[in-house]
Amino acid sequence: MLEAVVFGFVTGVVLSFGFGSVFFALIQDSIQYGYKAGVKISLGVVFADVIMVTIAFLGTSFLPNIPNFGLYSRVFGAFLLISLGFVQFRKSKAPSKMQEFKLARFFYFFGKGFLLNVINPVNFISWMLVSATLKGYKYDSLDEILFFSTCIVMIFVVESAFAIFADRIKTKLNDNTILYIKYFSGLVFIGVGLKMVWDAYKIIIA
Repeated sequence: MLEAVVFGFVTGVVLSFGFGSVFFALIQDSIQYGYKAGVKISLGVVFADVIMVTIAFLGTSFLPNIPNFGLYSRVFGAFLLISLGFVQFRKSKAPSKMQEFKLARFFYFFGKGFLLNVINPVNFISWMLVSATLKGYKYDSLDEILFFSTCIVMIFVVESAFAIFADRIKTKLNDNTILYIKYFSGLVFIGVGLKMVWDAYKIIIA
C-alpha cells in the first residue's frame, strides 16, 4: 500500500512536468490574471485526468465505437489550439468582460484546462501506459486506486505551485516580457495545433 502511494507520488510529479500547451496556458494566465486563474486551469486538467484514469482503469470496452473519432478529435483540437494561439496576439484580455461574473470566469479557465488536456491524445496514451505498467506490479484494486489518487493529487499540487510561482514572479517582469510570454504561448498553441492538423492529414491519407 505504501509502495503504491510512493509510486503514485513520483509518477504524478513526473507527469506534471510535461511542457506542453497546458503548461504554457497555466503559466501565461497565472502571470496575466493571477494564480487563481492557474489553479482553476489545474482543476480542469485534473478533472480530465480523472476521466482518462477511469477509462484506463476500467478499460475501453464500454466506450462507444465512433467511426473516425481520432480524426474528428484531432481536427477539433487543432481548431481550438490555433484559435487560442491567435487570441494571444490580440491586445484585449479574453476574460475581462467576465470580471463581475465569478462563475463564468471559473468555467472559462476550468474549461480551458479541461479541453487542452482532453484534446491531446498523448495524455490518454500516457495514462493507458501507466495503467499497463501498473499491472506488472500485481497491485490489488485498492492499491491501484491509491496510486491513481496520489498521482492526480500530486498533479494538482505541482501545477498549482507553478501557478503561484508564476504569479509571484510577475512583479519582477516588465510589460514587454509579459507580452513576449503571451506571444510565445500563442506560438506554442499554434505549433501544437498545426501538428494535430498534420496528424489528421496522415489519418486521411492512410
